[in-house]
Amino acid sequence: MDKPYFPNYPWLQAYWDKLTRYLQQDRLPSALMLVGDEGLGLSSLAKSFAHRTICLSPNEDNTACGVCESCLLFNAGNYPDFYHLVPEEGKESIKVDAIRELTKSLALSSQYTKPRIVIIDPADAMLHQAANSLLKTLEEPSENTCLVLVTHRLSRLPVTIRSRCQLMVVKNIELVQAQSWLNDLGCKQASQYLRLANNVPLLAHELWKKDALAVEASLLNDFLALLKGRLDPLLFAEKCIKLNNLPCLKWLMSGLNDAIKYAHGTVNHELVHPERLADLKVLVEKLNLADMHDLLDQLAQLKVLESHQVNQQLMIEEFAIQSYSLTLK
Repeated sequence: MDKPYFPNYPWLQAYWDKLTRYLQQDRLPSALMLVGDEGLGLSSLAKSFAHRTICLSPNEDNTACGVCESCLLFNAGNYPDFYHLVPEEGKESIKVDAIRELTKSLALSSQYTKPRIVIIDPADAMLHQAANSLLKTLEEPSENTCLVLVTHRLSRLPVTIRSRCQLMVVKNIELVQAQSWLNDLGCKQASQYLRLANNVPLLAHELWKKDALAVEASLLNDFLALLKGRLDPLLFAEKCIKLNNLPCLKWLMSGLNDAIKYAHGTVNHELVHPERLADLKVLVEKLNLADMHDLLDQLAQLKVLESHQVNQQLMIEEFAIQSYSLTLK
């Protein structure tokens, strides 16, 4: 039977083995915290671990059987001793009321002998009051209960929460495994997509589905056309805005960073885009180092404000106009 949540991401296998050893050795912590970049599959790992924990007849490979009474209830979303806290639909935060409801539920007796599992995902979405409320539960954990907190931004969680959890940090994954996984799915440019996704496999997969390499190349070509005075800056800004579901600011920053490195004599294999050497030469010819650093600073500011309520289009237009004006000097 197919594994319902943990789709055998090869780069997570070592972490899966460590989690399931807690069960095999009967030493499940009262609180675990999974830490890692978004796009590594931590949510899937946490839910699959919850499934394995409640399973009555696990498989030989230490995964949930999927057919026992507990598994059937779990798959139907009706297992009574499993709690999954996420932000409300359309919201970005987990409020204190949700944590209080959880605390009330955990005060009641569990219905099964298997450990109760609580997933809070992402834990860094808890508002201040919610985190304080959870702290009481962590300080006085319920019997036979494990809280699994998933976070991609550890620094946003109070130290008091972090210190009461056993941390499992997912990092330095085997890129060869990630590349093979993408290849098996049919991605013929796996290494390039991993580079585009900062070596985050699920993000690389998402970008592949959007044909992002071609989009990135088109964006950088438009930027060069802008610097050559062949593309109207407002038209360039409009194209960027239309790519709001893709990291176009990051791509522009990457191109400028490569140009700065090239201007300092960096060898090809140290560049993010060694295949675009001719374009980097154009950038260096059109812009001096001070100009490139100024544009890079502007993009960095735009990146920081990306999630804020600001007029993003206006700021991108200002960036495009400044870039265009530099070529007129």
